[in-house]
Amino acid sequence: TRGGREQVIRNAEKTLSIEQDITGLKPRPGDFGVFIRSIPNSKYSIRLFPGSKAASEYCMDFVLSATGEPVNSPFKFNLFAGPGPSTPVGFAPTVGIRPLECSFGIAQKDIRPGAEKFLLRDGQLCTLQRPGHRDVRFTVPIRSRPEPPQPHVDTLELPEYI
Repeated sequence: TRGGREQVIRNAEKTLSIEQDITGLKPRPGDFGVFIRSIPNSKYSIRLFPGSKAASEYCMDFVLSATGEPVNSPFKFNLFAGPGPSTPVGFAPTVGIRPLECSFGIAQKDIRPGAEKFLLRDGQLCTLQRPGHRDVRFTVPIRSRPEPPQPHVDTLELPEYI
């Protein structure tokens, strides 16, 4: 019916206009919250880019420093993530991080070239270990999240750090 088709189109337009909060989409040039840092004694850099803000997720991949071209695991390494300096002790253990694609059952050798990424969380302290090199450490940025309004709650102010 004519009304049915128009309703379907309206529903589709409404759904497609919703801002997405998706983890794993590679960034585009000029995207906000993307950080690229050179790895010492390497032709590669790490690139951090936002994932789901609601889930406090960030992604990391490797890029060629000269071009910014994403590459899959370009050298032998271990990546660990644990509580950051702003995280209370005992919040989470330090764990080894594998490519996000592997958690979906994709073998590392089958990840499309340049598509590999690693899932991190806001505030985590990460350590990249490479044989024969000093460890590289970095802390994942923490994005601010506004407090949701709670009109029927009295808030007691306490210092965040002492």
